[in-house]
Amino acid sequence: MSQASSRADAEDPGQQALDWFLRHRQGELDAAQEAAFLAWLQHSPEHVRAYLRALNLHRQVGAAMAPTPARAGTGRAQGNVVPFFTVAPRHRQPQRAPWRWRALAVAACLLLAVGGLAPHLWPQPTRFSAGHGQLRDIVLADGSKLRLNADSTVQVRMGWFGRQVELLHGEASFDVAADRRPFEVNVAGLRIRDIGTVFDVARRLQGTRVGVVSGEVEIWSGRGDTRRLAQLDAGRVVLIEHASQAVQPLDMPASMLLDWQQRKVSFLDERLDEVAAAFNRHNQVQVQVIDARAAAMRLSGSLEAHRIDALQAFLARDPRFVVERDGDTVRVSSR
Repeated sequence: MSQASSRADAEDPGQQALDWFLRHRQGELDAAQEAAFLAWLQHSPEHVRAYLRALNLHRQVGAAMAPTPARAGTGRAQGNVVPFFTVAPRHRQPQRAPWRWRALAVAACLLLAVGGLAPHLWPQPTRFSAGHGQLRDIVLADGSKLRLNADSTVQVRMGWFGRQVELLHGEASFDVAADRRPFEVNVAGLRIRDIGTVFDVARRLQGTRVGVVSGEVEIWSGRGDTRRLAQLDAGRVVLIEHASQAVQPLDMPASMLLDWQQRKVSFLDERLDEVAAAFNRHNQVQVQVIDARAAAMRLSGSLEAHRIDALQAFLARDPRFVVERDGDTVRVSSR
């Protein structure tokens, strides 16, 4: 078994884990073998998972820590129950440390190994932001590409077992690199799982908008109930309400999702408050919606993100609104 770690890529990790487990149970590992065992664990996260599965399968540690009536007797089966572990008669007991102490030692070694791997298994998050009026391109360690809209922030964890991005605010598009590790975006109580795709996520005032340019994503509730809310393929766009997590399909072309990357604000049957928020990310002059009635009115159009004067003229032509400019503030109210 001491040669297993040197053949780590050529053999089944599950079989290796079982071999190591049986060696520990028999108490035959010397110092060199213990070092080889730790090296085997550190070789790959799959080895750690395989050994944990072996421990769980046999429940050896728990059984050793909790003596059973079978251990107190002669080791013979009670009725139809055949114990996994028996205790030899006292005069034949081998001179070695009890199994429960060896089990504790194995567990301690495992914990030490996992502790040494912790920075890779559960790495510290890295935060990326795009400033006011800025767009930012980010290439992650796995080759995935992120583009942040203005006033947007993400937090990224790239571990051995998974790739996780949290959209703290704003909007981001994702071009996910092929990898065995799952890629997940968390936003406003949602978990969006990539199935090899290019997609866009916008954290908005009323809900989270998700649209797929190519590939496929799954959207799950992240509130502990593990409900799958939607599965979207290319061309589909939905809005998930923050409070109810109801999924509302949006009738908009997926091509509009990425207009912001060309510094355009495109809106199709959008609420005015959402349109105003999109422009406010890119301009020193801010649009302020005065009343709830005006905020809920819907608009369609496409304008340059930095052309706040064009938006002001667009709104002024709409008979539903009263538009006033005061320095760096454009106030919009309903008639």
